[in-house]
Amino acid sequence: MMRLRTTDISARTIGDETIVLSLPTSRYFTITGVGTRVFELLAEDTSLDTLVGIIVEEYEVEPAVARRDIDAFLDRLRDAQLLH
Repeated sequence: MMRLRTTDISARTIGDETIVLSLPTSRYFTITGVGTRVFELLAEDTSLDTLVGIIVEEYEVEPAVARRDIDAFLDRLRDAQLLH
């Protein structure tokens, strides 16, 4: 299960763009498009399979493509220390 480090970030979504501030590092991140939806879903404990299922359903993308893209996005969130 994965979840955002909500106590360590400040985030605002405007339209399909989310601006995230990592409070421990003072680094800003911009998330757009489907990444904004994945980021939103990570507010609750969730699994990779759940994320892929929701994105496949909502965006009509192939499961393999969704999984690859979500994995890459999650790797970036981990590198930025935004995930538990």
